[in-house]
Amino acid sequence: MISIDGLAVEFSGTTLFSDISFVINEKDRIALMGKNGAGKSTLLKILAGVRQPTRGKISAPRDCVIAYLPNT
Repeated sequence: MISIDGLAVEFSGTTLFSDISFVINEKDRIALMGKNGAGKSTLLKILAGVRQPTRGKISAPRDCVIAYLPNT
């Protein structure tokens, strides 16, 4: 289970998203949708540990592998 609690991202004083909380269970299948610039890629980078949020916490089991394949 991956738990996201109170996640927020700000760039130069501009809030991209704030107070995001959700849980992804082991067998869940999810989709991430939104308009361009909404923060989808940023959220995935945060989940993969590539980037740090401004605020909030991400919890995952030690044996959980979260990967991110960047679009080049």
